[in-house]
Amino acid sequence: MTKFNIIFFILALTLASGIMVSFAQETKDTEFPPESAMPPETAYTKYLDECARKVEEECGKEIFFGMFESLPVTQKCCLQLVKMGKTCHDDLAKAIVKLPEYAPKASVALPKSVLIWDACVLVTK
Repeated sequence: MTKFNIIFFILALTLASGIMVSFAQETKDTEFPPESAMPPETAYTKYLDECARKVEEECGKEIFFGMFESLPVTQKCCLQLVKMGKTCHDDLAKAIVKLPEYAPKASVALPKSVLIWDACVLVTK
């Protein structure tokens, strides 16, 4: 469960959680990463887990799908993301795209993670 929380961060700004969950179930291209996709626990993964725990599960999913499906992130989740901090956000995004199933989309997901961050910073001002 701890490793699964890492993915929630990204993890992804304006649709309600219910809409995100139903979209995730309908989407075949990008599935939310299973816990088994995560690398073995190390000091770095513990750090990433601490970062991920700073946002609620639903917000992690919003951020994740924002990176991979260009979906918006709610203001509530933006507030949590900004509170988590840019370093955690960037490190989690980089960790996710290192997973084999997401590596092919890294060139799209990483720039989107920057756009999500920038949009969230504006929303929280």
